[in-house]
Amino acid sequence: MKLLVESTQPVQSFLSDEHNIILYTVAEKIENKFYKINPSGEVIDSLVIVDSPFNIAFIKGYMINKVKHQYYKWVSNGNRQPFDIVIQNMNFRDGAAAQQKQLVNILQNGKDIYADYQVEGLAPKKRTSEGLQTVASMKPFAILTYFSQNKCFQFYTDLNTYKYFSSYDMGKLLLTSLFKDVDSRLNKKIIPSKNIRYCYYQKLKSEKVRFSGGGGNAPGFDKEIDHGNLYSDIIFKTDTIRLKEFFYLSEDWEQSSFEIDGKNIGTLTKNKEQPPLVIDGYGYYSNPRLQYHC
Repeated sequence: MKLLVESTQPVQSFLSDEHNIILYTVAEKIENKFYKINPSGEVIDSLVIVDSPFNIAFIKGYMINKVKHQYYKWVSNGNRQPFDIVIQNMNFRDGAAAQQKQLVNILQNGKDIYADYQVEGLAPKKRTSEGLQTVASMKPFAILTYFSQNKCFQFYTDLNTYKYFSSYDMGKLLLTSLFKDVDSRLNKKIIPSKNIRYCYYQKLKSEKVRFSGGGGNAPGFDKEIDHGNLYSDIIFKTDTIRLKEFFYLSEDWEQSSFEIDGKNIGTLTKNKEQPPLVIDGYGYYSNPRLQYHC
């Protein structure tokens, strides 16, 4: 087994219409690297976008630079050059009626609509209340990024659009993963697979670890954690891959998706410091269009 990619952020994955697996990694602080893997499992292309990953949104195979107002079609056509996003109503010149008309059009014809909510600080205003006081005025607005007729648009609006775009919908849209899904609380959970069997956790020793409080003046606390090895079976066709991996285990939390004999064994981490690096579980993905499983 050989590690294909490394990333400082969680690796994102996507299956394109051409049945290529796309992996999105952050190799360094401002190096966003995308890999294209064909149905035979070969890396056939890659793309690097130099920018903060907080400025990049990977939505349904499109890379969107929210700050530079650019997007990439590399996933579908291999073109490494960015395209300009069509900006609509950035200066908020359209009245409420015109914005509502455009919003209805977007809801009816737009594809993969992403709502980014922001607040703009306006010039201070004066009000009279026992004398003159300066009050900072804030203006909430939304940027709706959507696709229509194979082009990308960004529509600025100060209408109330929360009822159309829930946090859950936005969470699912931004989660580009073949291995995880989003629950009702926006927690990212491993999609269970019958091809993965967690067999046994071998406890080697226990240790009491001191953690700091949750913030403010909250006192620190001690926690008992185990050192040990997790034994797992990965089923691939008629073969079985047997894995042994070291983890720390905390039995009184259930933040991981590891189950043995139908019972969650607790939280597995790769470190024993705060904050703990929680391991969700092993991911397994198969598709009849692919000649391999990942």
